[in-house]
Amino acid sequence: MAVQRGLLLIADIAGYTRFMEFHRADLAHAQDVVARLLEAMIDASSALDLVEVEGDAAFMYRPWPGGTGPDLVESALRQAVAMHTAFHALQQKIACLNNCPCQGCVQVANLKVKFVAHLGDVAPQRVKRLTKLAGFDVIFVHRMLKNSVPVREYLLMSEPLWERADERVRTGARLLEEELEGVGRARTWYLDLAALAVPLPPRPKVTWLAQQRETLGVVLRALPYALGLRKLGGLRNLTPV
Repeated sequence: MAVQRGLLLIADIAGYTRFMEFHRADLAHAQDVVARLLEAMIDASSALDLVEVEGDAAFMYRPWPGGTGPDLVESALRQAVAMHTAFHALQQKIACLNNCPCQGCVQVANLKVKFVAHLGDVAPQRVKRLTKLAGFDVIFVHRMLKNSVPVREYLLMSEPLWERADERVRTGARLLEEELEGVGRARTWYLDLAALAVPLPPRPKVTWLAQQRETLGVVLRALPYALGLRKLGGLRNLTPV
């Protein structure tokens, strides 16, 4: 397939603590929670195609021929805000209704989500029924995940993307120069999502039935993994972030 220009965006969940590596049941429940949060964000992202789920992150893409105009940046921002809202709405529901005492469930309220976005060239590659993306810019956007952004939830934009932003976005963004592994020095800009977040829906009504449905759902879905009957996928962010 021909090389394409487009928007690359990664939504990355972080917040679980290190000790969960040693507790299979906790990790199985954490994996179920993260999978549901990822699904909620993917469903909320109407303008992006899912490329791959990578542990506790979703890698997404949208072709953008020419790669020009502020609409590209606005699209990235709208998608990040929509996914951020979907993430926290479901997180709020789980935290309110889940009575499971394991740390995989108890710590759901500590989870955060961050986004990195880049405008670059990719080469779609068909592997059986899957389409994957290859190229330097795919590596670049993944390297952006390792950064020193001083806030916990943000949209981090690469320079090629930020250059196409309008004055409103430029005014709110903060410059951050990073040394990206295997890439070198890069200029990036971040927006604090706390300043852009929209109000969440009301908290769910806490009833015995709603609590049982939520708690048993997690337990039953995670049971094959907790018993070792299925292999855990493994979460990357099991250390404090």
